[in-house]
Amino acid sequence: MDLTDEASIQEAVKSTEDFCQGSLQLLVHNAGLMHPSGRGENSVTRLDMESFNKVMATNVIGPALLTKALYPRLRAASQEEPSKVVAVGAGVASISTNQAGGWYSYRASKTALNAFMKNLSIEGGRHKVSAFTLYPQMVETALSKPYVKGNPYPELRSPEETADRMLELITSFGISDTGRFVNIWSREDIPW
Repeated sequence: MDLTDEASIQEAVKSTEDFCQGSLQLLVHNAGLMHPSGRGENSVTRLDMESFNKVMATNVIGPALLTKALYPRLRAASQEEPSKVVAVGAGVASISTNQAGGWYSYRASKTALNAFMKNLSIEGGRHKVSAFTLYPQMVETALSKPYVKGNPYPELRSPEETADRMLELITSFGISDTGRFVNIWSREDIPW
């Protein structure tokens, strides 16, 4: 599925109809694009419309449209127990803790994703659909590779270790956790 193409999203959703049988218990948004060049902008003078749009489409608009397309199934599943929509967030999305600046399109897109998830948590709360954002810190992936040298955390986590911790939290979180933005290692809420 190409999250930057609404027709591709619709086609992917349609292809899951038989498998989902009308309901969906969990949706995880894990797509992420720092910048088409592979490096975030360190100055506002480096912004360009095409790259900014691509980052926003991948990190926010695509997940929002996928959620929209699957929302009826999420609501149907919530008849038994709350269904869940989970976004993989980024620490740079916290407006109140931004001390470094830079990474304009990525930072803006992940902040917008947080706003989308917070909004969804309010609507979803009326339909037993929980929505929350999990922040895994820096994970050893192609996305983080150029930034490993500046890793502010005590260790770089493997994708497998990160997935295990995220699954643990996803499983344990309930409707009372809707709207949270959580560091998966400390389990503390991150300021919006």
